[in-house]
Amino acid sequence: MASLIGMSAEVKGKTFPIDRDEITIGRAKDNVVVIESATVSGHHCAIVRDGPHFALKDLESTNGTRLNSKDITEAKLRPKDIVQIGSVEFLFDADQSEAVDTHSYAEAQVEVAPGPTTAPESFNSISPFGARNTETSGTGLLVITLVGVVALIIVVLFVIKLIFSD
Repeated sequence: MASLIGMSAEVKGKTFPIDRDEITIGRAKDNVVVIESATVSGHHCAIVRDGPHFALKDLESTNGTRLNSKDITEAKLRPKDIVQIGSVEFLFDADQSEAVDTHSYAEAQVEVAPGPTTAPESFNSISPFGARNTETSGTGLLVITLVGVVALIIVVLFVIKLIFSD
């Protein structure tokens, strides 16, 4: 039997069986699954049986319904999907017979290079920001040195003024 397993603090450890053709989830007391959270709408979403499978439908909620971190209006559910209702998270659990295979993986094309591979001579080009500009580092060092010297002169003059003002 399919179920929702609570993962967030409000519902942590609670299991809600999906034992009807449609269950509604929300803050209102007439829902099958009632969630006491300000981020959940009165009638937030529904889980509907579609033959042997299940679908998640948003009921025009204020804070939206997400499936595996993606906003949805309607989506098919698979075992181990993360359902987020407002800020409350659930794990959808179901038998494999109730699973929907929505993945279609293209056959991977792998090219094998002949011969041994070698490490790059340097890793200067791996930064997405490009190589560091070393020409300006001398200018920066000069500016920092001048600021330090000026600060030291000001401190020395201040100390001399304190000593001779008595």
